[in-house]
Amino acid sequence: MVPELAGVSAAYSGASGPESVDSRADAVFHAHQQGLYERTDRMFAYLMGAQWLAAILFALVVSPRSWAGADSQIHVHVWAAVILGGLVSLFPAALALLRPGATFTRYTIAVAQMLMGALLIHLTGGRIETHFHVFGSLAILAFYRDWRVLIPATIVVAGDHLLRGLFWPESVYGVAVASEWRWLEHAAWVVFEDIFLVIACVRGTQELKEIAIRTAVLEQANRDSARNTIEQGELISRLRLTQQQVEAATRAKSEFVANMSHELRTPLNAIILYSELLQEGAVDDSRSEDAADLGKIQLASKHLLGLINGILDLSKIEAGKMELHLETFDVRAMTDELINTIGAVVRNNNNRLSVTYESDLQTMHADLTKTRQILFNLLSNAAKFTTNGAVTVHVARRTVGGRECIEFAVIDDGIGLAEEQQRRLFRPFAQGDTSISRKYGGTGLGLALVWRFCQLMGGEVTIQSALGQGATFTVRLPVTVVIPADNPTLVPTGAAA
Repeated sequence: MVPELAGVSAAYSGASGPESVDSRADAVFHAHQQGLYERTDRMFAYLMGAQWLAAILFALVVSPRSWAGADSQIHVHVWAAVILGGLVSLFPAALALLRPGATFTRYTIAVAQMLMGALLIHLTGGRIETHFHVFGSLAILAFYRDWRVLIPATIVVAGDHLLRGLFWPESVYGVAVASEWRWLEHAAWVVFEDIFLVIACVRGTQELKEIAIRTAVLEQANRDSARNTIEQGELISRLRLTQQQVEAATRAKSEFVANMSHELRTPLNAIILYSELLQEGAVDDSRSEDAADLGKIQLASKHLLGLINGILDLSKIEAGKMELHLETFDVRAMTDELINTIGAVVRNNNNRLSVTYESDLQTMHADLTKTRQILFNLLSNAAKFTTNGAVTVHVARRTVGGRECIEFAVIDDGIGLAEEQQRRLFRPFAQGDTSISRKYGGTGLGLALVWRFCQLMGGEVTIQSALGQGATFTVRLPVTVVIPADNPTLVPTGAAA
């Protein structure tokens, strides 16, 4: 039994009686197993009859008559096929029809099936093709999912090859003289197949047990569900109330964070402004150490301001208060202006920055600020994780799902991302790896904002990457963005599909 099913079975057994689920699972398993035995027995009943007819056909075709001088008569092989085939087939076939599912019936069929294979091999003069009947018969016997029936079948095959190999090798191997150990080689091949058939039978039986456990657990769950309808209704009501309270708390949290973020920006802007003024004075007075310290204050303040701006944007989106300001702008001009702004940042790590455009870009009607921020965040991210490499921006017009889109692809040959890292990449404050957070810095908000802004404008962002092989972020935004009737909260569960 798999551990998960064992735990579920134990849980239900403890809740509804120590033996209720287990006993029901055993009953279902034995019923399924018995049904399988009976169906397989009936299948062999028809197979035995078909093989008997096939034996007669082989005898008639291979050696229909024998000659003694001028006289001819029906060959003894024909009578062997009729008489021996009937003796081998009729009894197990009758058992299969009259006593299907009985243990004795299974074992009788296993022995008879191997004897029929021996007869067919004899009638065809030991043709190698007919030996495949033995292997096929073993595979069909595995339909029982009872590996024990393979034991008498294997013994019959080995015994038949041993005896006939010693006294009549022509009838089993097709040669007048055969090695006295050749039967062992044939038996070894049969045992080789038996190993895998036994594994298949064990697995099949295990699957039957698992199905029986699932059935018993489901039946018990349905009974419990019928008894506890009122309690479940009350539970659902409490869950809905809890959900409403959680949603109200989430909205209150988002509004609080948005207000606090807004209030924090004012003093931070003042700190940045005054530090810039003091830095200019320090430079004029040749106080390089003071100027350096003031520069660190500016850098830290700007980093904190960026973090607050990101939190403010996320809070607005979660609170459903983020607005889109749509306008028509030239795609190429917007991209060129952004490249001129961020180009120096991208080249800081000795990176090469290039931009390619496809024709017919023209204009798009979208939120210009958010479109710029999407590209800015992607380029900053590419520059951060690429050293002595190349960062490429490719802009094209595409038709996706019957909709006209502008596609921005930001391609780098940096450190890349594993599949597990990609799945959590667009979550707030998520980093590709904890070591990356320490080595490269960053808050993990940039890509989360990219995901949300794309969703707000009806677009999408996807990633293609492999560890150590760079990354390609592809953003598709509609040529004409339409503001939806409502503004739902957008919370990703992983990377965009």
